[in-house]
Amino acid sequence: MRKKNYVYTNKKQPIFAIVKTILKIFLHKPKIINHNEELPTDALIVAPHMGKWAPLYVSMYFPKKLAMIGAHPMLGTYKERYKYLRDVLYIQKLHRGKIFSSIKAAFEAIFSRRIYMGMHIIASYEDLRLMNTISDTQRTMENGLPVLIFPENSDNGYQRVLSDLHEGFLTLTKFIDKRRGKPTKIYPMYENVHRKLIVIGKPFTLKELEGKSKEETLHYTADRINELNPYLEEDKKNPLF
Repeated sequence: MRKKNYVYTNKKQPIFAIVKTILKIFLHKPKIINHNEELPTDALIVAPHMGKWAPLYVSMYFPKKLAMIGAHPMLGTYKERYKYLRDVLYIQKLHRGKIFSSIKAAFEAIFSRRIYMGMHIIASYEDLRLMNTISDTQRTMENGLPVLIFPENSDNGYQRVLSDLHEGFLTLTKFIDKRRGKPTKIYPMYENVHRKLIVIGKPFTLKELEGKSKEETLHYTADRINELNPYLEEDKKNPLF
């Protein structure tokens, strides 16, 4: 039996509530622009990662509870979290030095799991355990929470302007569509901590894009997210963090 790392309900997280209260001193409330009559429910949201703080920022200020998909080491042991924070987050994606990354990761790995659980992180995998990710995502949506995915290819760093997306979110969406017998609504979203802004776009479904190739669908998704960025032309001059 697999270890249950994720609770797909609206259950309160008291420790995370305390963390959010403290962080609100530094991460100020954003302006929220919703291009829909209602907020996303029972749906997927696709957005850029926008550096280190954006996922936590969205979890704090999105106007309803939501879950998000993240790398499985985030919910692993201290050693797994430490290596992920050091090697992936700080060195690979944020391009920080090894000494700085080691110190930051050693400290943050102490308490990071509690924060990730408070953010309702669903563990993602690149092997057969992907089926666990699909099942957790499906159950989360059926419990009324939208699920946020960061589909960008951030191997060389986080992007201000999305251009290269992983196809994993397409695979996940297709499985969920097939299991539930209906198309899943996919909401594009733009968020930026420094600009204090969250923009929620109108949804689309993969069924609407039938006939498009995988590459065309990924390009379409990136365009739908980028068009929500009011600073797009400015960011094109410096597209990576």
